[in-house]
Amino acid sequence: MASAIPSIIGRKVIPMAAAASFAAGGGMDTFNYRYGRANCDASSQDFDNAKPSANNPFMTNNLASVVLRKRMTSIGRFSLKSESETNLSIPTFFLALSGSKKPDSNDASANTTAVGTSQSTKNTFTVNDFESTWMNRDMPSRHPRFHSTVSRHDDRFFEETHHVKAATTENDGNDKDETNLQIKAELDRHASETMHFSVYREDLRNRIENMLTSPIEVAEKLWEVKISSGAIGSSGAISKVKSEAITTRQQVSNEIRALKRQPTKGRLWKDAVGDTKPMESVLLFRSHHALADGASIMAALSDLCDEAEEIRSDIEAELKKWKRGKQGKKGVLRRLISRFMRLIKFMMWITLGSARSALYQVWLQLTTRTNPFDAVRQDAEKKGLAMSGQRAISWCDACPLDEAKRMTQILSKASGSNITVNDLFVSCISAAVTRQLIEHEEFMAPVDAHSRKRVARNINVCIPVHLRGGVILPNESLGNRIGAFVTRVPGEMTHDARGGGTPSCPSDRLMKVHRSLKRSKQSPAPILSHYVAKFCSIYLPEQWTKNLFQRSNCNACVAISNNRGYKDKIHMNGMTVESAHGFLPLPPGIPIGVVVQSYAGVMSLSVTAEKWAVPDPDKFLRWCLDEYSRLLETAAKLEKSQ
Repeated sequence: MASAIPSIIGRKVIPMAAAASFAAGGGMDTFNYRYGRANCDASSQDFDNAKPSANNPFMTNNLASVVLRKRMTSIGRFSLKSESETNLSIPTFFLALSGSKKPDSNDASANTTAVGTSQSTKNTFTVNDFESTWMNRDMPSRHPRFHSTVSRHDDRFFEETHHVKAATTENDGNDKDETNLQIKAELDRHASETMHFSVYREDLRNRIENMLTSPIEVAEKLWEVKISSGAIGSSGAISKVKSEAITTRQQVSNEIRALKRQPTKGRLWKDAVGDTKPMESVLLFRSHHALADGASIMAALSDLCDEAEEIRSDIEAELKKWKRGKQGKKGVLRRLISRFMRLIKFMMWITLGSARSALYQVWLQLTTRTNPFDAVRQDAEKKGLAMSGQRAISWCDACPLDEAKRMTQILSKASGSNITVNDLFVSCISAAVTRQLIEHEEFMAPVDAHSRKRVARNINVCIPVHLRGGVILPNESLGNRIGAFVTRVPGEMTHDARGGGTPSCPSDRLMKVHRSLKRSKQSPAPILSHYVAKFCSIYLPEQWTKNLFQRSNCNACVAISNNRGYKDKIHMNGMTVESAHGFLPLPPGIPIGVVVQSYAGVMSLSVTAEKWAVPDPDKFLRWCLDEYSRLLETAAKLEKSQ
């Protein structure tokens, strides 16, 4: 599989390696499983008899257990202190699988040849499959924080329950090692099976909303996954276009294999595979931000896929390549001088860039006294429509990734700049936010609405940034390696107010967005915000932290997260991951959150919003795609003229 990881490292991780090496901030190291050397505190429940669950096949009976404590990351604690009852810090995403599982030699049903054998278990992903894959991939040892909880006695610490294994002895009778510990993997607390979705998209939409807005009891678990299976395309997790393509491929495959009819010993003729119908399995995940940021969670869960070893090898190979490129064939003295010069440049970038970023943040705060959606919320409250805690949810496949890249290349060549795919979609989303504000204005003031000019000419957007480029480097585990910055982009433009306009208007917006994002991305603002959040979580009271967190967004209208996925489709236990969509938990004070994601050559969008701010999330995404279509037309005309 040609993984997307090398391109991610080359473009995003390596340039920030020097900064991110100290800005990662508290990724929890893997526990040393030797009891005598555990770098943690034991709780008062040091040795209790284990109480194995009958539903958990991975529990070891008749072993004592010990609870170990590890200090929580500062950013994890910041998420606990800064969230509110209506703005929970719980990233949510789903994976949609289809295809056939790998044959299990231990499963008698997999080897049977009886006519009428049920094929449903071969085409669906169950809780047992998840648990066995989890343990086979050694996830408890690779990412032990998945099995942690927040301490009930002191929320500065995680707690992990471990089995105490007896020490082994060598032939001479001496102790070979100290007492060993093994993580107690209680997966039955995290994974559950539910009924599949019956109403296309609506049931899944409601379940996602419930997972985003329902609190997690962090003292009991930090994540959960709900698994369901049904006919392909029934839930809406896999789009109709993809579902029809999969169904067509399955029908062709059945017809081809039906021609290869094989005699079964002692039985009538039987089709090689039977008349199987394509199925889908939806894995709906959610986790608290105290566990890790959303990008790290998805990167860690890639260790469950069949291509996990290849992905890790690609990361290691790219890192070695980068290190060799830095060293080159220079002599020892030249390498020392080069490192010293890089250190000087880095210190100047941090010092001057931090001062500039802080001044820009203050300027945004002073010049954006109110959020443009404040008037919308007040109007909705007067009409009894502003119900806090309710979310508008939608998702869609936007375009082929190659098409978006080709478009940015054409527009970059025409403008003499370096426009990125992220710039492209931030421009489309800002246009959709503006159209949403215009629609609200027309409902609030139906007569001569635009003469009142409530829609701002500029809006602020918040951009979360993963300090490791969305990957987990070798010998690292889960962590909260995330920062953010706020920047200003165009709001209402002429073509927005008229519902159309000259072809140059979308490209004008794009160029302004590009310049604004470029200035912020080249600054150390994400690293600065990361350390400010760490300071707040350690030294400031909870209420001060909440107020500072809300004020720091500078009355931004939307938070936009960009996640790069894998170039090719990945597989879990032989089944293909057909689609993946993440949903952003809304930070306090920001009414709209959008995730821009690439996976298997397709760009996708998902929106999470307050219902009073975005009454129709499907329409909001159509506005994003309308702006994309205008830019595509502009790029096509430029390509013809070049």
